[in-house]
Amino acid sequence: MADRWEDWFDDSERLLWKGSPAPGVMHWGQNILFTAFGTPFLGAGLVCAYTGLGYVFGMKGFGEIAMGIFLTAFSVPFISVGGAMVFGVWILDRLKASRTRYALTNKAGYVATSFWNRNMDVFPVLDDTRIELIENRNGTSTVYFHFEEKRDSDGDQLTSKKGFSDIGEGHLVYRLIRDLQAGEMPEPIDG
Repeated sequence: MADRWEDWFDDSERLLWKGSPAPGVMHWGQNILFTAFGTPFLGAGLVCAYTGLGYVFGMKGFGEIAMGIFLTAFSVPFISVGGAMVFGVWILDRLKASRTRYALTNKAGYVATSFWNRNMDVFPVLDDTRIELIENRNGTSTVYFHFEEKRDSDGDQLTSKKGFSDIGEGHLVYRLIRDLQAGEMPEPIDG
């Protein structure tokens, strides 16, 4: 991410709001569902690894050692996927607030992330831009202002939404975007 938001702006852009997702775990239901599905994968992988390592360190013969190596190697994907589903979703949910920043200008919405690499997504806010405000169950809001329509292999339409997720000032940001679309220049708010 740049040192300042203004480093990314055009000459005529003006910062109206900046913020980040609310800290903490935001998606309890989704995370619990992933954990429930990941637990059998993790359990099977650990049992398989334990059995394989038992064969390897038992050293009763070449056949059992080979079977132990195979079982241990076979367990790695199950442990990896299961571990990611059980623990990874919780860690990522908590890290999102510290690794994501948002900014709204009089011309565009900016989403900056820095997980494994740094990324800046810029979405223009035009007069006809579709805006969607979602009230989350955790007391935050999500403001979507970029929609991509795609078709899957079956021909069904899929919509990908992007915007400012899990923010505390969702109603204010929504109002700012609506004011911009109406041709007004709203006053900046602190995020």
